[in-house]
Amino acid sequence: MYKIVCPYCFEEMNDDQVCFRSERVLSPMDAPIPDDYDDTEDFIARYRGADKDAILNKIQEWEFFQEREDPIYTSWWERYDGTTENNPADDLLGVKAYHRCVIDPNKAYHTNYLKKQPDGSWFIRDHDGMVTQIELKTGERCGRRVCRHCHNPLPDNYGKSPVKFASIIGITGAGKTVYLSQLLRNMKTYTAKVGLTAIVKNSSTVTFLENNRIEAGKPLPGSTPAKRLQQPLFYELVHGTHDGRKVTETFVLYDVAGEVFKDAQMVKGFAPFIGHSDGLILLIDPMQFEAVSMGVQGGQTLLDASQALGAIHGIIEGSVDQLCDVPCAVCISKVDTEAVQNVLSPTLASMLLEDVSGVRAPNRLYRPIFNAQQYNPIVRELNDWVGSNEIELAQHLADNYSTYSYFAFTALGCNVTTGVVNGIETQYPEGPIVPRRVEEPLLWLFHRLGYIDTNERLFEPGKAPVICPMCQSEDTDELPEGSTITTGSFIFKKQEPVNRECLACGYKWYHTPEE
Repeated sequence: MYKIVCPYCFEEMNDDQVCFRSERVLSPMDAPIPDDYDDTEDFIARYRGADKDAILNKIQEWEFFQEREDPIYTSWWERYDGTTENNPADDLLGVKAYHRCVIDPNKAYHTNYLKKQPDGSWFIRDHDGMVTQIELKTGERCGRRVCRHCHNPLPDNYGKSPVKFASIIGITGAGKTVYLSQLLRNMKTYTAKVGLTAIVKNSSTVTFLENNRIEAGKPLPGSTPAKRLQQPLFYELVHGTHDGRKVTETFVLYDVAGEVFKDAQMVKGFAPFIGHSDGLILLIDPMQFEAVSMGVQGGQTLLDASQALGAIHGIIEGSVDQLCDVPCAVCISKVDTEAVQNVLSPTLASMLLEDVSGVRAPNRLYRPIFNAQQYNPIVRELNDWVGSNEIELAQHLADNYSTYSYFAFTALGCNVTTGVVNGIETQYPEGPIVPRRVEEPLLWLFHRLGYIDTNERLFEPGKAPVICPMCQSEDTDELPEGSTITTGSFIFKKQEPVNRECLACGYKWYHTPEE
């Protein structure tokens, strides 16, 4: 038996409690009610023929399989101004997926239309024993699983592997839609850099990319409407193990507009997705930083970023006295622009325009490792820059988040031109489009979620370095719990606990936070 957490309403169910969208769909135009009768009730009241029961059975079957709106599904999506589900196959089949009737094999009258399987149940299971399909008496197999609570779709194999959720949140002007488009378009390449294979598990990724194309000389896509919930993006991440096994993890991404945090009702609507997130990626427009926006028209304040971080903390932890333990990647976008480059050190500015490098094995394949050796010099400089120029942001993170780090990227890597089309101001990338470091926050998150390792200890902003008392090096690391060293003379040997080791000189000692 498999436990499934719905990625929409987050209710739990067993795999044999899911419902299914029917492959059999009957048109409203094909009603078997005789012409002389208005509806089913009129037919039941007035018809006196000997075949009344046979006709009534056909009417009931037609009503069950009729194409129509699903009230449970529609009610769930009303809070987001309607569904964003869009499967390209629906156009070929002539019926929206969410207009198919939902069959619940745990309801007795629904089983009137189902074929019992050899094991005596109504379910067809895969080779791992997970419920994947049901079969109608008319022969159609139905494999479109949906949550029994909200009737939203569950992708193939969803629930079979461990699931992690992550939210990408874009503060006003940060370019979240452009960032997400570039990230998804190159997801397979980016994950391969850390020894993972990414498999798309729903049509929403394809739909998002088609609706948000990034091309030189063509208008950039618009921002996500604040109240609209975009479809979750599902991936299976596959990697091998040292003993030759294959491990699969399910990774779900949510797209959240920063404007959500300006309205209490919108916060309430999106709180479940943020609250269930195992990782966060927060994008900030550099023009919100005074050091960047000074003297540049259109600069903003840090209010939106601070407000978003405060709201996120409140959603996840509830108490102001608790640190948020969910890993949070705080990202500065558009680092290739002149305004940003001018305020960064030449060393940092140069590093941010380089590609993220993977760590290769002797067979030239990439190892499942986040390249901390390349990233640490970047985050050290970013930490210094934020601490020197945006103390409010640095302090807020240090006081409220236990696991966070700074990132910077460009999703375009080229100049953007502003023009007017049909009276509307529009922006165009001049090209060539060369994104840089867009994948780094996600790969860091993969490490924090336990998918991959690192090639050296990660620098952690906001945490004072532990300095070796012997050689004063900051390159120290924690030792496993219970570690000891032998001290004393030959006769008076004793074991003393240690929890820290200097990687520069090898000295080991017991460190306490008060030191």
